[in-house]
Amino acid sequence: MADNYLEKRYEEVFGKGASKTVVKKTNPSLDSLLLRNRSHRAFLKEHVVRRDELETIISVNTRIPSAMNQQVLRFLPVTKGDAASAIVQRSIHLGGALPELHLPTPGTEPEAFIVVCSSIDEGRYVDIDLGISMQSMALKSVDLGLNSIIVCAFDRAALKAELNLPYEPLAILCVGKGQDKIQLLSIDEEQSHKYYRKEGIHYVPKVELKDLIIK
Repeated sequence: MADNYLEKRYEEVFGKGASKTVVKKTNPSLDSLLLRNRSHRAFLKEHVVRRDELETIISVNTRIPSAMNQQVLRFLPVTKGDAASAIVQRSIHLGGALPELHLPTPGTEPEAFIVVCSSIDEGRYVDIDLGISMQSMALKSVDLGLNSIIVCAFDRAALKAELNLPYEPLAILCVGKGQDKIQLLSIDEEQSHKYYRKEGIHYVPKVELKDLIIK
């Protein structure tokens, strides 16, 4: 075998003059994804989420657990420009704990959504699947460099009718490039859990580990 066989083979595959530098991709840890996975209520209009990105997010549902392995959730991806986008946008309510702010403010509304439905009547196991699915998709959004917020505050019957959905909508994942500044705040279990905003920062209280563990 010639001494320069590998070099010639490399050029055949990647082209003459192609860089031989090996780039090592570092996968984010679960801890880093969890810290970045915050609920955004303002999104950049300049960043348009593609349908293939939404489908990549939905694809996590082919690999996650399902109670009794029933796999009854179904997903409607909605992107900017779709007729459904305006329907979903006006149906949702964000920042229920801060009604005085009327979130999202004009010009920061989400425009890409995943409407999550169930093909059977909602029940305990459907809700278990829903929680697993929404968290997994939210984490995948962060993994793609995007942000999201899980929304359950909407009129199910109206949305089902307006979108002509064959199944009952249970939740909506709003996806985009978030622009909120969010800070976690450690609290004791007796303190208020209500999130709030101060000087442009959205504070989210989280009960400390010592209070979560049953002694």
